[in-house]
Amino acid sequence: PTAGLHFTDEVLESIGESNMNQLTLHVGAGTFMPVLSKDARDHRMHAETFCVNVRELKTIVNALERGKPLVVVGTTSTRTLESLFWLGVKRIRGLSLGDNATNLVLEQFEWIPLSVGDGKYISAAESLKALIEGKEDDDMISGRTSLMITPNSYKFRVIDHLITNFHAPDSTLMLLVSAFLGKQTNIKEIYEGAQARGYR
Repeated sequence: PTAGLHFTDEVLESIGESNMNQLTLHVGAGTFMPVLSKDARDHRMHAETFCVNVRELKTIVNALERGKPLVVVGTTSTRTLESLFWLGVKRIRGLSLGDNATNLVLEQFEWIPLSVGDGKYISAAESLKALIEGKEDDDMISGRTSLMITPNSYKFRVIDHLITNFHAPDSTLMLLVSAFLGKQTNIKEIYEGAQARGYR
C-alpha cells in the first residue's frame, strides 16, 4: 500500500520483521472513482483482486489469538483483511465462496446478511482459520472483493488501528477512513491537524 511508502528502513527495522505481514490487493480504477450518488450505498464498487499467503494469515491468526492489536497500513490492506473475514464467515456457514475453491468472491454489500445471527459472534481468528484450514503454508488465498465500507453501518471485525494517507474527499477510501474513525470524530479536523504538523 502507498501508506507504507512513508516507512523508512529504520522504522521497518524497529518494528521488526516478525511483527509484519504482507498481503496484496490489486487496486483498480474503481477505488479512485468519485462517489457521485447522494447515498453512498448507491455507488457501484468495482471488484479488485487480492492474494495472501497462508503462512502470513497463520501469523495474523496467531497474533489475534494472543490478543495483539492489529495495526494495518493502508486502506487496501484493511479492505483485504475485512473481506477475508467475511469470506471466512461464508465458509463457516457452508455458503458458496465464489467461482471455485481457489477464486473467492465477496460482493459489495454481502457482509450485511453475513453479519446477522451467528455472524456477529464469529471472531476474526475463527473466520481466518476457516479460510486456511487444510492448506499448506506456501498456498495462496486469492479472489476478488467489491466490499464497500461506509460510515454509520460497518463494524470493523479484524483491524484495531489504521495508518493511512490523505484521500480525496469524495472517494470510497475516505468513506472507509470515516467509518473507521466513527461518528464522534471530525475527519476535517484530523486532516487539518495532520497538515499543520507537516504530514503529507
